[in-house]
Amino acid sequence: MKKITLLFLLAPLLCFGQIELKGSLTSGNSGTDVWEYIDDATGNVYAIVGGNGMSVVDVTDPTNPTEVAHLTGVPGFDVKVWQNYVYCATGGGGDAAIVDISDPANPLQVGTFPSSHNFHIDDRGYMYNSSPGVRIYDLNPNPTSPTFLTQVGSEGHDVTVRGNIMIDCHGFAGTFIYDVTDPASPSLITAISDPTITYHHQGDISTDGNYVYICDELGNHPQADISVWDISDPGNPQRVSEVADAPATPHNLYVIDNYAYTSYYTAGFRVFDISDPSVLTLADEYDTSSASGEGFAGAFGVYPSTETGNIYINDGSGVYVFGFGDVAGVEDLVSSPISIFPNPAQGVVTIASDDDPIENVKVYSMLGKLVMDIEMSSVQDHRLDISALNTGVYFVKVNDRKAQKLMVK
Repeated sequence: MKKITLLFLLAPLLCFGQIELKGSLTSGNSGTDVWEYIDDATGNVYAIVGGNGMSVVDVTDPTNPTEVAHLTGVPGFDVKVWQNYVYCATGGGGDAAIVDISDPANPLQVGTFPSSHNFHIDDRGYMYNSSPGVRIYDLNPNPTSPTFLTQVGSEGHDVTVRGNIMIDCHGFAGTFIYDVTDPASPSLITAISDPTITYHHQGDISTDGNYVYICDELGNHPQADISVWDISDPGNPQRVSEVADAPATPHNLYVIDNYAYTSYYTAGFRVFDISDPSVLTLADEYDTSSASGEGFAGAFGVYPSTETGNIYINDGSGVYVFGFGDVAGVEDLVSSPISIFPNPAQGVVTIASDDDPIENVKVYSMLGKLVMDIEMSSVQDHRLDISALNTGVYFVKVNDRKAQKLMVK
């Protein structure tokens, strides 16, 4: 393994540092997709790992990942979590499995559904299964027996849904973007077809909805690995930039605000700064694989969690837990004359300043996403309602310069 630091990036208000390897597990199941599950009853955090079946890895302490369960009787090519269920696909035909992980150490298969290559489950409980076509299911009536709604297209490979937008990377056919406000009746917004893209493998959309990032899994050099498309005018999508790397091939990427978190096969884990869509910048990388060259060895699955700040990479060599970026420097955290109590906490905390009055409080997730921004009259202490925040680690900045870490239970 090697770690390469390429540059440091400055974002407004946030000073991001390098990729941080928190921990790894190289003796358990690994190889394909990966997701995260947080147990509401205990607050414990788990990585759901695909490969030879499906595994549950306790990462509550990310420095010491521990496999607590491994099912070999279910497919493990693609794994996704909704509520307390893991949906496990074969990567092809046959039956996918539904596994109840209410007790993470004792997972239990509770259902099946027609399998696909890949699928996505949105926050509303709709499942989008890609290949053949995109088949859409409703999980709400019965999570153990998905209700079929409709199908669009006949080919397909991978699908991602953000809000009411579905990005259907349809293999050799192109990338199709749909409005799925009504999942039973998708409406085509735009289609992207470009002869320089061999295989529309997977993609994601910018936070503002104006740009789409498409990974070409079969794009051998000098073809682009990742292409960026301006879709602000849906009737006329325009290619605005690309990333081309001779030694490696991308698999999947997920966008959170100004960064794209990418599993890049033999190059391992890569983070791109996408704040300027016309020039993607490699912010940092960590090579998880001893393999080299263009091809399918190495980092397969990636999942950046906005709840815990963990970024998971599933490589054939093991499962890796990373962090990326830091909202405050060490000096800020050590010398900051503010206090937060109780900490850890849930519900309400008190923020107190020992010197300057408090005029503004900002709360950021571990991935740098601004989740709270509160203005107030000058006060020495402020009661902050954090009941809407998910379990995880956050950074609190007071008056845009003093920072403290807050743990929400």
